[in-house]
Amino acid sequence: MIIKTPKFWFKNKKEINPLFFTLKPFSKIWEFVTKFRLINGLWEKMPIPVICIGNITVGGSGKTPVTMALQLLLKDMGIRACVVSRGYGGKNKYPHYVTKNDTFCKVGDEPIILSKKGVVIVSKVKKDGIVKAFKDGFDLVLLDDGYQNSNIFKDLSLVVVDSEILFGNEFIFPLGPLREPIKSGLSRADAIVLVGNNYKINGNKIENLRTKYKTPVLEGCINKKKIPKQNKNKKVLAFCGIAFPDKFFKTLKDMGYEVVKTKVFPDHYPYTLKDIIKLKSYAKNYELKLITTEKDLVRIPKRFHEFIDIIEIEFQFKDSMKIKRMIKNLLN
Repeated sequence: MIIKTPKFWFKNKKEINPLFFTLKPFSKIWEFVTKFRLINGLWEKMPIPVICIGNITVGGSGKTPVTMALQLLLKDMGIRACVVSRGYGGKNKYPHYVTKNDTFCKVGDEPIILSKKGVVIVSKVKKDGIVKAFKDGFDLVLLDDGYQNSNIFKDLSLVVVDSEILFGNEFIFPLGPLREPIKSGLSRADAIVLVGNNYKINGNKIENLRTKYKTPVLEGCINKKKIPKQNKNKKVLAFCGIAFPDKFFKTLKDMGYEVVKTKVFPDHYPYTLKDIIKLKSYAKNYELKLITTEKDLVRIPKRFHEFIDIIEIEFQFKDSMKIKRMIKNLLN
């Protein structure tokens, strides 16, 4: 299902939402079903250590860059790791190694990005992907998402939290962005991975995370890198289909771009030929450069890639020794 992220999810909790009383019953149902599944799950131990990179909110917390950072870190430690992903939006059903020839229609957009840093298996049934990784001789599995998957026991669970957005209005889906209550979600984690470059925005709330839940907090920053084509035009038409488009547009402005026009598509949106021709035509008429995210580019026909700039982001742990110690303890 492809939807746009509702803006009211990130307004002050105390603001009265006209949809509050309509959505509240559905939030209660979601919370009950999630709690029931977690209590009655199989929590089956896998034949290989599993590190889960998940979140307690719907979309956009920074899981993909954190997973990529862990791929590189494990490689540096000499550990043969494999990412297992459901491949959201892809049609592939059975365990499959992602290759450079795969398209987002087959394996999803995020697995294609992750495959640039290491080995990735997409599998609709994550347990099957984990078992395949074990049989193929990997030392460890990085489970992309699946924190609320109660059928699989995770040896190490990392909950990724965006330091600027945190938990939005702190309501359960669909009234807010939470997949489950904050207390139960964070208390179950082995560590919170805090993603962002401006911790002052929510300084008090972040400090509360450290003290209230007694869960280790691993901090990290986001580095941004432009991947330019030949045109050096700083006037851009910026477009994207991600959970939080305004963050992308702000990033461009912070990097010195003049964002003349923006176009927002739903998260994981599969771009059509008509969409790109229309964007390209507008950009040409107003002498603008097209620019988007790395995640969006994999959902665009390759013949248009040469006309579009992208911004790549990478996550870096502030103290990589902390997470390395956690991984070493896990393997020992």
